[in-house]
Amino acid sequence: MSEVLQVTTETFDVGEEIIIESAITEGVRIKPGVEAGGNPTIPVGALFGKEEHCSRYGRGLSKEITRLSMGSDVIDGTGKSVKGLHSSLTALFITESDFKRHLPDIYVERWMAAAMFPEFNPRDTNLQEETQIIAKACGVKDLSEMTSYFLDRPRHHPAMDQLNAMGVATPYDKDGDLFPALVLGLDGLVFPDGRGLHSMIGEIGGSAEWAVGAIPLVWRGGQSLGMLTSQSSLTRKDLSPEELWNERFHYTEEELILLQDARFEQKPFFTVNDIMEQPFAGGISGFCAISDNYFLPQLEGVKIDREKGLITTNTLMINSLGNIEHWQLIFTCVEGIEATANKMESPKSKLRGLEKDDIEKQVRAMANDHVKRFRLKQFFINEYYPAIVHTDGKMVVLENTVEALITRGALNEYDRDIVRAVVNAVPEWFASPA
Repeated sequence: MSEVLQVTTETFDVGEEIIIESAITEGVRIKPGVEAGGNPTIPVGALFGKEEHCSRYGRGLSKEITRLSMGSDVIDGTGKSVKGLHSSLTALFITESDFKRHLPDIYVERWMAAAMFPEFNPRDTNLQEETQIIAKACGVKDLSEMTSYFLDRPRHHPAMDQLNAMGVATPYDKDGDLFPALVLGLDGLVFPDGRGLHSMIGEIGGSAEWAVGAIPLVWRGGQSLGMLTSQSSLTRKDLSPEELWNERFHYTEEELILLQDARFEQKPFFTVNDIMEQPFAGGISGFCAISDNYFLPQLEGVKIDREKGLITTNTLMINSLGNIEHWQLIFTCVEGIEATANKMESPKSKLRGLEKDDIEKQVRAMANDHVKRFRLKQFFINEYYPAIVHTDGKMVVLENTVEALITRGALNEYDRDIVRAVVNAVPEWFASPA
């Protein structure tokens, strides 16, 4: 995704030039994939545009250059994408609005519906009151007709039990809670029992997924309320589902600092208006299916025709006017599928499993090739961003952070050698640490 964004923004003619800043993204976590800990992410603060514009970003950039903000979840449903299960996708929005504040990468409890409902403070309400507020907004008089979506996680079981006792159905899935937010209340979308998909009430997931799903939902005329929770409490393995639910607002000191840093200490709950300057400024969002989508069957996963050299994708598009479209794009691989696959392969795949000296040789070879050098830099920034500080157009690598990520299992042992090899091979990319 980052390579496409960079190549695209470099092609605009004078007078049409843009620069895009990444404002919302998922953080580094241990994920399934080709390697333990693999987690493709575009970091907060990443810039896409011509080099001369990026170098002046925030320091007198010409008004002729259009400034855009973006949010992404490079893979929603990571486990599904690895296992070939339904409804995994890649998600992106771009808007002309600036962002007032960033969202810490911790879990967010969410209340979402396709209808506008009034704000409420989750500290002053209970689940039954929240359900009544959202049901009224959705025009649902009988709660036995109401649905509320969840991920199947122990932390959600108490809320699901309470909602079920009220008559509210709680459809759930093992992974992927972004896409359901996009299609809440969509006409014609019904479950086998005839009930539609109305809401999320008390569901807890990542902050990036909340934002990337909430903004298009609001564009459609809906409402999304969020509240930061204690991810450290919710990921404990020694607590029962009831204890996890009851401990969700018991923050650690580190989490309280994150809340204060993002300026949520006075108002811990928030809507899109609290994080964006102009939510309804021009914008568009795209959600491209990786695997076949359960909710919208027309969003078939990526299809490859090896004989004809064709790749077919299906994308749900939602713009800031609330318009929804289905785009089917067919790409022709001029040099064939295998050549295209090789060009899309991550630089890391050539380095994984090599000895230290061989990693250094491969990295130097990449650095001496124009195209491979470009791809190496994009990979390095996205793969190791928690251990990188950008300053004056250069990077400072935080070696202690690299070691901490390896200890956590978010990086592997050979990542240490890759980082050092890149620093040695392309010193002009880096500034010396203070």
